[in-house]
Amino acid sequence: MRLDIYLVQNGYFESRNRALVAIEEGRVLLDGKCAKASCKVGEDSNLVINESKFYVSRAAQKLEGFLREYPLDLNDKVALDIGSSTGGFAQILLENGVGELDCVDVGSDQLHHSLRNHPKLSLFEGVDIRDFVSNKSYEVVTCDVSFISIVQIIDDIHRLASQDIIILYKPQFEVGKDAKRDKKGVVIDTKAIQRAQQEFIQATQKLNWQLIHFAPSTLSGREGNLEYLYHFVKGDESFEKDI
Repeated sequence: MRLDIYLVQNGYFESRNRALVAIEEGRVLLDGKCAKASCKVGEDSNLVINESKFYVSRAAQKLEGFLREYPLDLNDKVALDIGSSTGGFAQILLENGVGELDCVDVGSDQLHHSLRNHPKLSLFEGVDIRDFVSNKSYEVVTCDVSFISIVQIIDDIHRLASQDIIILYKPQFEVGKDAKRDKKGVVIDTKAIQRAQQEFIQATQKLNWQLIHFAPSTLSGREGNLEYLYHFVKGDESFEKDI
């Protein structure tokens, strides 16, 4: 039996994708060697899995890495996570002590079961952020969306945010369908990436967002695209920038 399938069927991981991530990270040893997903597991095989912190998705590692480099006090903050999906950003927000967290996603049945019953989390599934209405003042808004440009929803981020805004910027969904990509889907048209980023920054400037930090994600997109995390503060005040 293939290693990735064996790991799921024998309860080591809850999905094949999680098994593949562990294998790719070199955390699965088969007969003392780093294994490949296609390796065959026999009855006499010696299987070792190096334990590490559990993340509900790769997005959790991206936000965690950013906050490690650029700490932000999230304790007791009222937060909104746009594009919550499996809950990667939500996991890190909760671990960092937010007081309330609303998760909005256009999809459904995606949030990891470990987060679904968290007392601080409210889930709004099947809801487009452009249609989402709340009377809360969100002190922290995070955004990780796919298959749509941030620019298309930036007015709604602005409408809902009152202070800190953290955005995972994914060039692969910003450059348009005509941008040149390699066989894996990685955008290789650097000029298209630069144009899209400039358009994004100009949109934030029109809304008077103050750029505090930005940095490449410590983890690339699944296909290999280099992604970026941006921290803005909404408002007219002057803030110390580290860019």
